[in-house]
Amino acid sequence: MLRVIGGLHGGRKLKQPDLNITRPTTDRAKEAVFSMIQFKVSKSIFLDLYSGSGSIGIEASSRGAMKVISVEENSEAIKIIKENIETLKINNISVVKSRVNEFLKRMSGTKFDFIYMDPPYQKNQYNETIKIIKNLNLLKEQGLLIIETSRPEELEIPESFVVQKNKKYGKTSIIVIGNNI
Repeated sequence: MLRVIGGLHGGRKLKQPDLNITRPTTDRAKEAVFSMIQFKVSKSIFLDLYSGSGSIGIEASSRGAMKVISVEENSEAIKIIKENIETLKINNISVVKSRVNEFLKRMSGTKFDFIYMDPPYQKNQYNETIKIIKNLNLLKEQGLLIIETSRPEELEIPESFVVQKNKKYGKTSIIVIGNNI
């Protein structure tokens, strides 16, 4: 069962797309992410890439994010995200149907407090997406890039970024990266 863990909508159930379409973030990993950033989420601009069910963006909204953008290319997943948002009556989440890297290239000049990315494990889109985020300088000075992956050893972290945390939850690793300032 997929659910919102904390904040305004804590405990509420969420619909999820077919598991052949997405791989939901486990409650344990989601709780770990939001406990790492809990005091910084309020009033933040949060970008949820490869959104799937939208549960990460919804969690950010539930915990006080000012604005959330959920980016997903799968039509079925988009439908589920919109249903979840409508059910919870959330009005600060924008849902964008797009390939992630194409969307990011249109965001040049925009800055985010948090960028969460959880691409399909088998497609290995991590490094290209990280490179675009770095090259377009999409993170605010104190912003964080949060990556969910099953293969952290394959990540290519640019020198201008620094890994602040790297935790493993079962088969999933959560890597938190900030600007090297």
